[in-house]
Amino acid sequence: MLGGALTTMNLLRSWCGRGCAALCLVAACTAPAAPVPVVYSTDLMHPHVDPDDHFDLACLYAIPEADLRAIILDQGDRQVQHPGFKAVWQLNYLSGRHVPAAIGLRDKLKHPGDPALDQPAEHQNGVHLLLQTLQTARDPVAILFVGSARDVVAAYNRQPALFRDKVRSIHGFIGDAGDPTHQEWNVKLDPQAFVGILRADLPFFWIPCFDGGVWTNRGHASFWRIRHGDVLERASAPLQRYILYMLRQATEDPITYLSQPTSPEDRAWLMAGPRNLWCGALLGLAVGHRLLDHGQEVAGFAPVEVFVDNAAVIRYGPAPGSRTVMRFEIKDQACFAGAVTRATARLLESFPVRRAP
Repeated sequence: MLGGALTTMNLLRSWCGRGCAALCLVAACTAPAAPVPVVYSTDLMHPHVDPDDHFDLACLYAIPEADLRAIILDQGDRQVQHPGFKAVWQLNYLSGRHVPAAIGLRDKLKHPGDPALDQPAEHQNGVHLLLQTLQTARDPVAILFVGSARDVVAAYNRQPALFRDKVRSIHGFIGDAGDPTHQEWNVKLDPQAFVGILRADLPFFWIPCFDGGVWTNRGHASFWRIRHGDVLERASAPLQRYILYMLRQATEDPITYLSQPTSPEDRAWLMAGPRNLWCGALLGLAVGHRLLDHGQEVAGFAPVEVFVDNAAVIRYGPAPGSRTVMRFEIKDQACFAGAVTRATARLLESFPVRRAP
């Protein structure tokens, strides 16, 4: 299914030649000497829509190579009733950081080139925060998104030259690698944004959520399953409370809740719960943090030529309008779930609690 003759290094050289020299670090799979500036777009909400988003954000705060500069709360139309700000407040408080967050655009993009300037002013803050972060960054910025690509694409449509100058890479957890008839959830949130990100002249690292249909992973998707205890057993008590607050859809003060004791019954319930995950420690791939098992690389990226039509359906191979992106691939499927679970557990265990609740 790989199209074209570009190797991974050749692909990265071609991007470097367009002003994205920092991407050579990613191609070499070496961790940068200093943390990489990161902008993160997430459909995180409270009450939650999918609990995995809270696990992912905690992991991102814990990745030492990631200098989290901004958080965009995707699906601005739903954030008013389901404020993802609560989780950001909790993690900022625990980590002693002040990562800014902003609500994103309200409506789906009308077409892939839509700058969304006609959407309400109160829903422009996510795009503004992204553009401001790029403008003020001294080093190239890694953009990650785990919901729709709406705010990222709208920002690119407004200032493409700024993106080409300041964006190190874009990593998106979205789509289905193997079933063109399956419109995955994140694609469905904003199909034209998906088309836009795949057509943009930017270094795109594509991490499909499924490969071959819903709940299926044939080697090019990030989906795996855990029990909560697999990644939370050794996490700090306040971080466990952060997850419990989300799962219980609590309405108490989000900061006070972190310091309250957890009953044995609640803890047992928390640890036994099942969870589908897509990101976790894999977020570290965007900043050069490799996924290893006994020293061997378990997952990475390889170039693939894709074409996306106006209905957001992907086809592989050379075609008019096709382009080469870096697609996620599992190099050792037997080890993948165990390796990424252990890596996620290590991150959550190491979460930097700098301020006791």
